Amino acid sequence: MPTKREEAIKEEAKRILEKFAKALENIKEIPDSFVERDEDRREEKEGSVGDSEFHKIFFENAPATKKDSIQAEKGGWK
Repeated sequence: MPTKREEAIKEEAKRILEKFAKALENIKEIPDSFVERDEDRREEKEGSVGDSEFHKIFFENAPATKKDSIQAEKGGWK
């Protein structure tokens, strides 16, 4: 059996959703945007020389490295 607080939260959520749905009714349809280009790739150029001090600090801070690569799990390095 839901408590009074849970019921109040449920009612408030329902009001918010109804208000949002009503606001969406007033929005006109937005056309899809599509950009057509002659070329879709950049011209390959010479890369810039990296900052060796940054590289050193970056690798010291990394949780795990292998040769010249950082091994990290998505969201695991904070």
